[in-house]
Parts: sequence; structure tokens; C-alpha cells
Amino acid sequence: MEWAWTALAHHLPSDPAVWDPSGVAAAVARHQNDLVLVPEQPAPDTAWRAAAFLHTLAVCPALESPMNEFYAAAATRSYLRVAGARQLPSPEVLGDLVEAAKLGLADIGAVAEELRARIQDPQPASRGSDRR
Repeated sequence: MEWAWTALAHHLPSDPAVWDPSGVAAAVARHQNDLVLVPEQPAPDTAWRAAAFLHTLAVCPALESPMNEFYAAAATRSYLRVAGARQLPSPEVLGDLVEAAKLGLADIGAVAEELRARIQDPQPASRGSDRR
């Protein structure tokens, strides 16, 4: 969970007050859950995990600040980068997804579908038997 707090410190260095740390804890826990998987996606499903993180931060704001939406988008983009996504959604796309989730217009599945369309998941490590 430390990475979520590191992302907060990196993207919002003005140190906004955290009034509900359970929102961040819930987002991290929810993104780690592999029980809800898209059948065609191998575990871990990076897009679903990022969507779970973004959706939870959007509906459970942790900051006493108007920067909650920015944090949700920026931290999700940071997660995707660390997870190895080859292409990252633009900040505008992430902002739109945060807004849609916040307003109840997009659930995790819809957010994951949009993210999946915009990222390329990392290639699995090649195995010796796969060489030609």
C-alpha cells in the first residue's frame, strides 16, 4: 500500500489533508483481488486492477481537497506505468473515467474495458521452450 501513499506525495506535494485513509486502503485491496476476472484475460488483469483502483478512489474520496479526482487519475496512471503497460491513457481520458465513475455512469467493468482498449498489457516473459 506504500506505493499509493508515495503516488499521493509525488502528485500532490502540497500535502493535502487525508480525511479518510480507508478509501486508499480499500482501493489498494480491491485492485489486488483477482477473483473478478475477464475470462479472456490472463491473471493478473492489469486493466481490471487499474479500474478497481480508479473506481474506488473516485467513489470513496480520501482527501479533504478538490484534488481527489486528480489523485485518482494520476495514481492510476502511475500504477499502469509500474505494471508495465506499454501505452498509457492520457490524463484527459483518465479524468473522464474518474468523473464517470464518480457520477455512477461507469462501473469497474466499463472502466476496465476502456483502459484495456487504451493500453497494451506487458508481454509475458519468454521461456526457453518458446524459442525457435
